[in-house]
Amino acid sequence: MYTLRLDSAYTTAAGDSAWAFNRLVKTSDGREQSINPYGIYRKSRNNLFGARLTWQRSPAAFVLENFAEGSAQAAFTLQLQPQTVVGSSWTASTSPALTATLTSRGRQLVGTVLDSVAVITLSSGRVVRLSKTYGLLEAPQWLAATSTAPQWTQALPPMTLTQSAYSPMRLFSLLPGDEIGYLTQPFTITPFPAPESHTLRRILTRQQTADSLVFTFQEQTRTQHFGIPGGPPAGFQTSPVWVGRWAFSLRTGKSPQFPALPLLTGEYAAMYQSSSQPALYAGRGLIMEAAHGCVPSGLSVSFIGIFPGFNAPAGQLSTGIDIGWRQEFSTVLALGAVATFESGLRYYRRSVGTPLTCGSFKGFSNLLPARAAQAAALATLHPNPATDQATLTLARPARPGHILRLTDALGRTVWQAAVSVGRTALAVPLTGQPAGCYLLHLSGADGTTATWRLNHE
Repeated sequence: MYTLRLDSAYTTAAGDSAWAFNRLVKTSDGREQSINPYGIYRKSRNNLFGARLTWQRSPAAFVLENFAEGSAQAAFTLQLQPQTVVGSSWTASTSPALTATLTSRGRQLVGTVLDSVAVITLSSGRVVRLSKTYGLLEAPQWLAATSTAPQWTQALPPMTLTQSAYSPMRLFSLLPGDEIGYLTQPFTITPFPAPESHTLRRILTRQQTADSLVFTFQEQTRTQHFGIPGGPPAGFQTSPVWVGRWAFSLRTGKSPQFPALPLLTGEYAAMYQSSSQPALYAGRGLIMEAAHGCVPSGLSVSFIGIFPGFNAPAGQLSTGIDIGWRQEFSTVLALGAVATFESGLRYYRRSVGTPLTCGSFKGFSNLLPARAAQAAALATLHPNPATDQATLTLARPARPGHILRLTDALGRTVWQAAVSVGRTALAVPLTGQPAGCYLLHLSGADGTTATWRLNHE
């Protein structure tokens, strides 16, 4: 699914209204890159349907414009007159020569909304559809004048970042206590196996304001070395536990820790500076992915890296023999990146979602302080199993902002209460709740959460 952005709106010197689309990179042979990301790339001023759209007063018409890009793409304008009389024809382009006819204009369903839609048929056989409310609904790729030009149709109406799949709220639906495990397997062309690393990450806090989303987490990695010639001896090496932070703007979607976010299809940002030109992060748009491992099927927000060299001509970039850098976010799973370069998601455990756990914890055992040990240091829960009531006894008096919350096996909150400052014994009512396994969460004002498993008989 191709995504594009309206970058600016202004008035031309002639008094016409103009809307400019975002610039991008596309493959040098003119393909739309999200279909197949491998190859050579060049920067382009033209988006999927052109560089800008203008509204001219006389004759009343929208004009889609491509800008010339040397020998790669010729300048091209396509005049569209949705307000003319149905059945009328006009010269839509002189180079190449194209005529256009307003085939119909009337109310049609656009998604679930009834709207006024104009259908314009070009002499090449391609069709352009315009919605009064939702803009361009259908047109040929790159405004190509040939009868075989790929036809693109609007899949989703225009929307804000918050409403879109690129929103950090959609991609990072994480809560304190959630655990995510990654396996890193470096690519090697030698006959010897490269070291493998298991990394376990646990969310500590989540803070949300009107314009930002911030997480803190702790992380630890264990690397297995296989004793290859010239390398470390065979065995395991475990890193210290360290605490990290992610921050996201809810207005722009940008994050210092995830520099590729929220690049749309073909949009780019500098990755690092080489001796001649910078490598770039580039967006691939929304990709429909099949289920794999712990990642369910559905839309994925995907990014790649493109680099100078690798047989790319001067001023252009390449993915190399293989894609050297890729990052993917599942919009269905919403646990952050499911793949980054040579690391992929292998395990998770979360407090909300279906399923609550996926993958094997075996490779991540003994990484990070045990959750049970952390909870036991804070409080004890008794009796457990319980019938009508359980009591949580705190090791230290409660501080301001503590909240106690009971959730069922599906992650639904069935009871919660604010904890009075100074309390040490907290009653948890179970009367009326179905028998089964529950989770009791004690949350602090800073977003930290400790969790106990409670069996109700």
